[in-house]
Amino acid sequence: MYLNIITPCSRPENLIKISESINIPRSNYRWIVVFDSLYLPDKDLIPMNCEIYTHKDEMSISGNAQRNFALNLVKEGHVYFNDDDTLIHVDLWENIKNLNNDFISFKQLNKNGTLRLEGNNIRVCEIDSHNFIVENSIIYNNIFILNNYAADGLFAEACFKNSKSYIYLNKELSIYNILR
Repeated sequence: MYLNIITPCSRPENLIKISESINIPRSNYRWIVVFDSLYLPDKDLIPMNCEIYTHKDEMSISGNAQRNFALNLVKEGHVYFNDDDTLIHVDLWENIKNLNNDFISFKQLNKNGTLRLEGNNIRVCEIDSHNFIVENSIIYNNIFILNNYAADGLFAEACFKNSKSYIYLNKELSIYNILR
């Protein structure tokens, strides 16, 4: 598996911790960080293992414009959205590295350890951008609606409709907003 990790970013102070949480062989991932800004932050906040971009859109909320910007850079592999307040789960790579499925979902916990989302119902308010992975080939022209907080669920639904090999992992592989 090759994983394109997309991080919309307004909290660059978290990037080093996120970088340290990526326990994926370097040849198996690309980390795209898009700052919600016209300018890059202090270079000391930027890890060596990411590509950095800036993209500002006043109509966008919740990093949606930055996700769309990054999606335009992806040409192959799977896509995983990892927000700037969330670490990569320590067990994620071991559970997905040998999968060829075009849509993968899994459970998401709150940072206190309680279940936030089951991840097996691909619908608005039932899925989060951080508890599914999608193969680039089924994204087509789907994008995140700029000013819609539910854009991640709508994006997931649209991609899921194109899926031919969905798999649900009945495991907790995401922790919501752990860096907040």
